[in-house]
Amino acid sequence: MFDKNDKIQLRQIIMEHYTQPDFKGLIDNNQSIIKFQDSPTCSDEINVQLLIENNIIKEARFDGNACAISTASTDILCYKLKNLEVKEAQNQLLNYYNMISGNDYDESILEELIAFWEINKQGNRINCALLGADGFKSILNKEV
Repeated sequence: MFDKNDKIQLRQIIMEHYTQPDFKGLIDNNQSIIKFQDSPTCSDEINVQLLIENNIIKEARFDGNACAISTASTDILCYKLKNLEVKEAQNQLLNYYNMISGNDYDESILEELIAFWEINKQGNRINCALLGADGFKSILNKEV
């Protein structure tokens, strides 16, 4: 369990996923779907990738250059979405969007994504926290 009030732990989560992302690097699979994402407010540019087979996300990846918030949130989202059914993944994303926008959310399913719970207080960082999520959402909405 992660303590959202432990600022040091939250910073460590973000920095670990920024400096050593587990899901950075696209896979070579012509069945996967790749979506280019660029930030309207900075120079962040990433590609997000999902491989969906039989309504299950078999792989979630990303690549590109982005800030710590964009990179870490996208890396954690890859972990959270992998092996979920499309509808489950959409629910995970909806819960994450609710947290980022300051609405009610289910903290119990966020795991490391809780590191971004106060992003809504930093308007200039919201786009960073949603860069990867927006791409994954776009891909999943086309799969339904």
